[in-house]
Amino acid sequence: MARLPALLTMSTLPGNPIMRSLRLLLALAAFACAPAAFAQAYPSKPVRIIVPYPAGGPVDALARRLAESLRTQTGQPFLVDNRGGASGSLGADAVAKAAPDGHTLLLTIPDPLINAASTLRQLPYDPHKDFAFITQVATTGVVLMANPDLKARSLSDLERAGRAHASGLSFGSWGPGSLPHVIGQAMVQKSGVNFVHVPYRGAAPALQDLLGRQIGFAFGPANLAAQYAQKGQVSVIAVTGKRRSSLLPEVPTFAEQGYGTPPFLLTAWMGLLAPAGTPAAIIDTLHRQVGAALKDPGFLGFLASLGAEPVGSTAAQFRQDFEREFPLVNQLIQSTGLTPE
Repeated sequence: MARLPALLTMSTLPGNPIMRSLRLLLALAAFACAPAAFAQAYPSKPVRIIVPYPAGGPVDALARRLAESLRTQTGQPFLVDNRGGASGSLGADAVAKAAPDGHTLLLTIPDPLINAASTLRQLPYDPHKDFAFITQVATTGVVLMANPDLKARSLSDLERAGRAHASGLSFGSWGPGSLPHVIGQAMVQKSGVNFVHVPYRGAAPALQDLLGRQIGFAFGPANLAAQYAQKGQVSVIAVTGKRRSSLLPEVPTFAEQGYGTPPFLLTAWMGLLAPAGTPAAIIDTLHRQVGAALKDPGFLGFLASLGAEPVGSTAAQFRQDFEREFPLVNQLIQSTGLTPE
């Protein structure tokens, strides 16, 4: 009987159990290393950060500063893409339908994910299923600024001004069902004053009309409120949340002025998300990169200049906060009598 060639022994025959086991072990090892290798290769091309509001607002400002930090860390461009409209749902939908490869991200406040579920007749995405949560970057109270012609210095003054307007006193929000819309409607319920809602495509255009004295009051970030107040362009009346803003320590909260129910205690978090199905390794990489930004004194100084506080929650914490806040906010929206548009 002829001997087998040296390279074709029993241990190397294709059907040999030893070889099958070896191939399986090699495959498992390669699979285990794949996520780390994938994360190391990310990002492999420019990344879009979609902001579902026009340029010039606080979310846009944060997105641009965060994009700069991520570009510095990775060497790849992070480009801000403003997609305003439909209470932020247009931009959120673009991310929900993007490829889940980490190269399209969403930086947003809660409105397109939470409020819009009760205020828009049809959402083109499922906020619970169509996004991968990465981290809450920061949170900030929302400031009520009034037209200085009203001579209002408090919520009581604003109520009196509203009653003096037979056709109602207008207020601007950054879209139907947005946090300012909910707050304004809750003010109507509490005071009985006819405050008339005027929706805009973002905070920036609403504030422009306020500065032009086209509306009675509007809502925005503390940094802009401080700037406008210093120039005499607005009267700063109140801030949401449980604490006063560090930028406006002299301005009382809504609760301090008798508006202590839940709508007036809400703050606006700004969070980073990706399309559902984005690999966990990429989510972890982005979380670490945002965490590095939140340790940078320059970045923290930027947040302080907005009147915002850093968060840096884990993906799991972010989702838990979202799931807890979702029913609360939508119950509040329904209690104000808002109807889907």
